[in-house]
Amino acid sequence: MTGSFSGLPLTEKIYETEGLTLTFDANVLSCEPYNGGFGVVLDRTAFFPGGGGQEFDTGSIGKASVTLVEDIDGVVVHVTDGPIGVGEAVTCRVEEKERMRRMEHHTAEHIFSGTVHKYFGLENVGFHLGSEFVTIDTSGPLTPEQLAEAERLANEAVRKNDRIEILFPTEEELKDIEYRSKKELSGKIRIVKIGETDTCACCAPHLERTGQVGAITIISAMPYKGGMRLSMLAGDEAIKELRRRQNSLKACGEMLSVKPNEVPEALRKVLEGREEAAREKIALITELCEMKLKEDKDQGRDFSLLVYEKADQRIANRLGDTYMKGVLFFLAITGGEGSLRYIMKSEKLDLRAAAPVVNGILKGRGGGKSGEISGSCGVTLSDIEACASELYEKLKP
Repeated sequence: MTGSFSGLPLTEKIYETEGLTLTFDANVLSCEPYNGGFGVVLDRTAFFPGGGGQEFDTGSIGKASVTLVEDIDGVVVHVTDGPIGVGEAVTCRVEEKERMRRMEHHTAEHIFSGTVHKYFGLENVGFHLGSEFVTIDTSGPLTPEQLAEAERLANEAVRKNDRIEILFPTEEELKDIEYRSKKELSGKIRIVKIGETDTCACCAPHLERTGQVGAITIISAMPYKGGMRLSMLAGDEAIKELRRRQNSLKACGEMLSVKPNEVPEALRKVLEGREEAAREKIALITELCEMKLKEDKDQGRDFSLLVYEKADQRIANRLGDTYMKGVLFFLAITGGEGSLRYIMKSEKLDLRAAAPVVNGILKGRGGGKSGEISGSCGVTLSDIEACASELYEKLKP
């Protein structure tokens, strides 16, 4: 990295007062190799160098592309992919789509954070404007009801279409202004004032009126470091997300043959039915095991074998605790051909020591503790009965 920009005049920062100015004319004061490209300094710029949780802008200066923007002691340096002549008058363009998305979301964050501060006394202690959504960390928890009310009030502030003011108060004037800030500030302080909703120190460009935000929606909330971590969308992205959710709810309603607003209750009934079906399934498997165990005992067999292709392994494991009693070992085989699993339990054998024998006969891999081992099973279902008999002959006292 090379480049020395000391001695150059401070850059006029258009973005500080005119967030919607994305095309502008400027004069090139300096251009030299810098940071893998060319460091171009203009007398004025609308390119935001990043800060306050918002990324730097990209775009073009003349025919050169801007790939990075930095503020070095008040001089804004634009890293371009080609040189530009010093003294040249150039037309510059900030990439509009991403810049507008960032301003929508950053302005929305101010509105929402100011609302939470005003009505619930919580601070915004963390903020990140990502490529997918905004995250906001609050200093304390919010109930679902409070969160819904904060979202409602924030959107009410959007609909008021208040003017967004940019202030540069003197030190004396600043003493009479109550504003939010995540850290102690000194020197020239830029204040973003949004009607009666929020007053906050911030260096990033914003929209001119709250109505330009369009809409604000909180898409997720989770406890985080004693407060909440919220994910938020604004503008077109908020509307698109709400539309996606509406379509998903409609699709669920169609599958359940109910109206969208009836989906939660219909889904609850489906889940209750699944739980009941699971209980019935366990009861049927239990009955099957009891019959099998009785059959084994009637035939004088000292082991019990359960082969159930579709059984959940957890069910087999649970049943084994009951049906290994009174036999040398209980062996359950679950799954389908090519993906069989075994569970073996015993109160009379040290199965951990017997694992090599078991895995050898079942062509599997597994292990466990003295009273229980489990693993993969490489034999076919048709060979299981013979394998169980061979295990008995090898393991019986």
